[in-house]
Amino acid sequence: MAGTIQISDNLSLPQPSIEPQPSATPSAAESDPWIFRDGKRVVNGLELLGDLRRRIASALSSSTLLDALIEAGELEAALADAGSKSAESAARVADCLASAVIHGDATALAQAATYAEQITAPDTLTIAPPEGFTYYALHPSDFARLAETLDSQRYAVIGIRSIGTTLSAVVLTALTTQGKQAGRITVRPTGHPYSRQTDFSADQLRWIGENRGAQFLIVDEGPGRSGSTFLSVAEALVRAGVPRHEITIMGSREPDLGSLCADNAINRWREFRFVATAPSVNQRFAECTYVGGGDWRQYLFPAGQPWPASWMQMERLKFVSADQQILYKFEGMGPIGAEARHRACRLAQAGFGSQVSDAGGGFLAYELVKGTQARIQQTNASILARIADYCAFRYAELGTLCSAEEAQLREMLEFNVAQEFGIALALPSDSLRTQRPLTTDGRMNPHEWILNDSGQLIKTDGVDHGDNHFFPGPCDIAWDLAGAVVEWQLGSDASNFLVDQFRRRSGVNVSPELSLYKLAYSVFRLGFCKMAVSTVKGSTEELRLLNAYRQYRAIAQDLLQTHLHH
Repeated sequence: MAGTIQISDNLSLPQPSIEPQPSATPSAAESDPWIFRDGKRVVNGLELLGDLRRRIASALSSSTLLDALIEAGELEAALADAGSKSAESAARVADCLASAVIHGDATALAQAATYAEQITAPDTLTIAPPEGFTYYALHPSDFARLAETLDSQRYAVIGIRSIGTTLSAVVLTALTTQGKQAGRITVRPTGHPYSRQTDFSADQLRWIGENRGAQFLIVDEGPGRSGSTFLSVAEALVRAGVPRHEITIMGSREPDLGSLCADNAINRWREFRFVATAPSVNQRFAECTYVGGGDWRQYLFPAGQPWPASWMQMERLKFVSADQQILYKFEGMGPIGAEARHRACRLAQAGFGSQVSDAGGGFLAYELVKGTQARIQQTNASILARIADYCAFRYAELGTLCSAEEAQLREMLEFNVAQEFGIALALPSDSLRTQRPLTTDGRMNPHEWILNDSGQLIKTDGVDHGDNHFFPGPCDIAWDLAGAVVEWQLGSDASNFLVDQFRRRSGVNVSPELSLYKLAYSVFRLGFCKMAVSTVKGSTEELRLLNAYRQYRAIAQDLLQTHLHH
């Protein structure tokens, strides 16, 4: 690339990874690696309520209105979990916003604003991201369309918190709009994820009794891996005297009964009627080419070039327009989706990301960058300076009000090192601390950067990986710098150059912490690849993931030995 300089004449560059070869599966640990973080957040209740009121007041577009509905469901669920009397007012807000979203009811939007003023929020509330809305493109309207196909005249709707809160409001709206009699409550099953239990309160049992003879609808996304959450509510209704034929489970996907891991799941599941939504996203992008699930690699990589590994089931939905000018990617609905839109726009405005616009329904439309993906062999001072610029920008501009999760990050590192290497890594309690938590990029791999036709390095896919259900969550910028060192396979000279360039731009020296962050990053990535292997047995992807697992493990092992000797 013109105008660049070499860091040094003898800077050694590693060879590119070769196509993976068949080999033995990594040895099974006593338990799975820890890669999913606890996404629950403790927030200021007054600030959350104020944010919802502002969203309602400014709900001028479909995106902001949808964000308001989802946030109303989050608030209702949090207030219900806290036992607050204001949960009832929050439920009215959610019901009104559901009507506004599904039917464009302006009067309902005004009513939502009125009900929101009646809510009193405590100082602190615990919320969790509604995963279907945030990560999996589950649109509330899909549940409304399914509810409209139901043929009874009287319904009792039970939403499973958290996301089932919003979905139950949407289902209620769809039913009552058709003139059907319906009411709703929400419940929070507890216990182990594979063996949930539901216990109705006295008020809920009274409500169930008042609705005898109605069809009971249990509403949530899923079922998940176990199916036990849905089953716990259905079986609790049976214990409360509701006949099985009056119970319907309403979810977002048909279950694979053989894979459900709850105890006696197949027989228990067959005791109840189940109906699933049809995702509207398929129709919306029918004229586009699907490039999710790892399919993007056939467009990005020349024929014969090895592909990077992908946990295909965990990728966001992505489509390329018919004219191949636009990439539509799902970045999330609700407050988290609004934050993602903000990040994407800021990155584009700063020249680090491609131009972007809101495509609605949680999707963003990115202009496809013309150029070639960066490669390790191209590493030079100009590229490393550009990466340093990028990290400095994220540090300065993409901070978050969410608390950093240093303790959880440290515990993840200790747990996974013990599981993978049999070493008790007792770190100081202040390890991986940060004074400025931010939403990291999380994917600093060379193939995530495009050299455009002007020779500028553009970052792709820089919006969502630092704010999903995997580690690290809000943390220090050192995570991205460590990721760049690991993924670009930088030697000590190049690594020091990158860190120094970042220091010059940000005024922050990450050198003392970088080694531990490299260890945490590589240990997380080996765990990620190791767990992903189990989902693609017998496929070519298994070989890629095994290869990536072994590479990250070798890096982590070297870093671990260095750490232990210091």
